[in-house]
Amino acid sequence: GTKDEYNIYREHIQYVYKYVVLLSKDKSVDKEVLELSALLHDIAMTDRSLDRSRHNECGSEIAEKLLRENNYPEEKTKFVKKCILNHSSKRAEYRTTLEERILVDADALSHFDSIHNLYSLAHNVMELNDNDALKFIQDKLTKDYNEISNELKYLINDKYNKVMNATTIDDII
Repeated sequence: GTKDEYNIYREHIQYVYKYVVLLSKDKSVDKEVLELSALLHDIAMTDRSLDRSRHNECGSEIAEKLLRENNYPEEKTKFVKKCILNHSSKRAEYRTTLEERILVDADALSHFDSIHNLYSLAHNVMELNDNDALKFIQDKLTKDYNEISNELKYLINDKYNKVMNATTIDDII
């Protein structure tokens, strides 16, 4: 396949959006900010020239520029920027709002719904062999599992254990 085979919207963003809507139901949060954050949180991943490990920083800048160009209210723009910046596990200590927490949960949960897409990313984009792809997926999902709020872990415990106990890529995809 080509390096462009991984479609970030179809294979990730729509899952995050779905979870954000689900997790924010009946909560007093800014749903508009949350939904925009879900749609834009990985926008920097679409630019291969940007550093993947800093996608949250680059993405928050891109989102800010995009929202300002569209005359989005400044306070909400800052809030979307904060959610995107702090969705990275490296910035966990800066999270202060329920919206940020929900985005993090939604992002992490989404990866458990689309393990085959992580494989597609590992294999087609990162060009890893199956053993390295399995290790990549196990590492990624361990990081995600540790990010998920304790009261939501039950949703993905079975999938997490299956991935952790896998010895070959065929055990999980």
